[in-house]
Amino acid sequence: MPSEGPHAPYYIVGLPEEPLEASEAKAKFERLSADLCKVYPHIEEIRAVVKSKKPAGDHARYEVSVEIFTPRENRSFTETGYSLASVFDAMGPKMKRLLSSRQSRVTSTGGASPRKSSP
Repeated sequence: MPSEGPHAPYYIVGLPEEPLEASEAKAKFERLSADLCKVYPHIEEIRAVVKSKKPAGDHARYEVSVEIFTPRENRSFTETGYSLASVFDAMGPKMKRLLSSRQSRVTSTGGASPRKSSP
């Protein structure tokens, strides 16, 4: 974890055994978590779970699930790919976009809208 100011704790579970790929993915996830905590200080915890599936070939396919815990809600994101670093690169803009999107009137009111009338 970086030691620059108070950040929400973040964890990575299931990193691969290759040291180069694991260290690169860890650095990208730490940077992404630090950026998210700067922009959204209400984040309590960020957790990433890495699952690798190695079929008969020599390439491993990674599935990364990231959960972000806030006081109001929990958000989860999933991405797959053959390079762990590129998976974390692809998740960054997606997570930032979905965390910053505002709820529509219908979803924020639980499905009730002014246009719907009760019979």
